[in-house]
Amino acid sequence: MAGFDIQVSTVPRAWLTALNQVYELEQRLAKQGDSCNLQRNVEKLKDAFEEMGLVYEDPMGQRVTETRTDLEVSIAGSGTENLVVVEVIKPIIRFVDRRMPGFSKVVQRGIAVVTATEEVK
Repeated sequence: MAGFDIQVSTVPRAWLTALNQVYELEQRLAKQGDSCNLQRNVEKLKDAFEEMGLVYEDPMGQRVTETRTDLEVSIAGSGTENLVVVEVIKPIIRFVDRRMPGFSKVVQRGIAVVTATEEVK
C-alpha cells in the first residue's frame, strides 16, 4: 500500500464499516479474552488501515465538553457538568496524512454515551 493516496472526502463507506468492525472485535477480545490468539490479526488489520491513513480513536473515559466536535453524545443521568464517556457505540475515525505531520481530519464522528463524573461508579 506504499504510496496509496486517498482523498479525505472520498473515504469509501465500506472502509469505515470495516474499521468499525475491527474496533468491535478488539473490544470483544478485551472483554472476553483472546483464547484463539486473534489480537495479532486485529493488529494486522489496523496496520493495513493505517497504511491507507485511517486510524480510530477510542474515546472511552475521556472528558467531553460542549465544544467537542469529533463526538456525538447522549447524556445518561441528570448531570450535565463534568461529562465523561462511559460507553462507545462507534469510535472516532480519522484520516492521518503522513506527509503532513500533525494533520488529521475526522472522517467519522464517534458516537458515545456520557454521564457526569460524580455519577460514574
